[in-house]
Amino acid sequence: MRYSPMTRRAAIGALAFGAPVAAYAAARSGRIVVDVSPLRRNGDNTDADYLAEVLPGYLRASFGPGAASSPAIESVSYALPAATGTRTTMAAVDTIEGVGIVDGRTVPLTCTVIATVSLPDIGGYAARLRQDMLARSFAQWLPQQMGL
Repeated sequence: MRYSPMTRRAAIGALAFGAPVAAYAAARSGRIVVDVSPLRRNGDNTDADYLAEVLPGYLRASFGPGAASSPAIESVSYALPAATGTRTTMAAVDTIEGVGIVDGRTVPLTCTVIATVSLPDIGGYAARLRQDMLARSFAQWLPQQMGL
């Protein structure tokens, strides 16, 4: 039996055809992938790492099984204490901005949460709690913003 070698052009064509098929299969399987590359481009690797790890689980809990989601987180901002304009000096308004993509539909989303600032933050526990509140807020508001 004789095999003909695959040409470079044929291999590139097969790869180009396979990428959309793979993306479609991932979307139909309910796969959740969070794009944190905008955060990394801005040098925010700490938030990028954390959100890439926890946000898929929170989104899965919010949407249920089978929903394909690929949100992009564009920015995360932490305000200084007393930025809320209240008399308490240990409150701040934190913000997460991104674009939610669910089953092919796209919607921009900005979430703000009022956080308690702990200074000094020994061990970074309070900072991690602020990150987690933003991640949960994004995951919980996205289905409502999409009308689901």
